Amino acid sequence: MKSTKRRSEILKIIDQNGNVTVDQLLSVYPVSEETIRRDLRILADSGYVKRIYGGAVKLDKKSKYLPYEERLSSHYPEKKAIGRSAVTMLENGDSIFIDGRTTCLVFADQIPADMNLKIVTNSTILANNLMNKNGNLQIFLLGGQLSSEGLLTGPNLYEELKRYRLDKAFFSCIGLDAEGCYFAKSDAQQLTNVLQKISSELILMADSSKINRQAFLSGLAIEQLTYIITDDQASSDFKQAVQQTNCELITAENYHSDFPIFAT
Repeated sequence: MKSTKRRSEILKIIDQNGNVTVDQLLSVYPVSEETIRRDLRILADSGYVKRIYGGAVKLDKKSKYLPYEERLSSHYPEKKAIGRSAVTMLENGDSIFIDGRTTCLVFADQIPADMNLKIVTNSTILANNLMNKNGNLQIFLLGGQLSSEGLLTGPNLYEELKRYRLDKAFFSCIGLDAEGCYFAKSDAQQLTNVLQKISSELILMADSSKINRQAFLSGLAIEQLTYIITDDQASSDFKQAVQQTNCELITAENYHSDFPIFAT
């Protein structure tokens, strides 16, 4: 069993029972005690469980950072609608950044190959998918430490990113409310802080399941964003809150779509 799948199952156990012990997990999974403790540490570091002596407990009112494979298919029709709206914001000659989160992968898949764009990304998967279009797109892949999700992170990435000046930056988050966006990992938080300094327009893409939810780390405030693109199920109170700011809210009409197939 892949470690990401095991951690996903551990999260479900904690959700259902409120807590779990290392001994309980050892009776379920044929792995070492060290492996189980590492799983719990990773889940805790992601900001949505709390480690206690001998196990972990559920954190209430926090967004859960699901393993990558599950996030790819979660709310896919909404992500596709959001991506379709985001594509209409692109103009030939744009220099843009696209982060490697799953919403952005769906968006990038819809970018026409014949557009004249310079695209900077921190995702090897996204870069490969765009290159396979065999069109006019120019792809710039940032350097850094490579994660299991194909994302490049770390200090070298942030320093390299600072050399660019971008027309638009497209990114996503794990949670969003009237105050701003939230992240489970510090890498994503630091990335958006750099993007805010080098981009003319900041475009946050988040489906409605992320609205009115918080996570471990706070990110940019709503007032710092140029656009938020979400789906048509966004809550009315959130829409009203954004309308009181200079940020423009775009609601994408949802539509049915088949299960996604991504190159990994």
